[in-house]
Amino acid sequence: MQGWMKTVMASSTSSGDLTKIANNLAYIAGKSPPGMGSWAAISNEGVAKAKAGDLDGAKASCKKCHDLYKEKYKQTMRDRPW
Repeated sequence: MQGWMKTVMASSTSSGDLTKIANNLAYIAGKSPPGMGSWAAISNEGVAKAKAGDLDGAKASCKKCHDLYKEKYKQTMRDRPW
């Protein structure tokens, strides 16, 4: 997942391409790992923000998910196929 996030997701957020951000967040929503119950909801919140033209709101959903799950994911699932 780290490679995908650094290449695909980072490039869409850096460019501000709201369509790509929405599509990427929808993809991420479908990849919710076990034990991370709000993952899909947070991602879908970002999809809605991106579709509404709210770049900052979409990025805020990324931060929200990272704040909740990044460390736990790295510690327990980093080697899990994504």
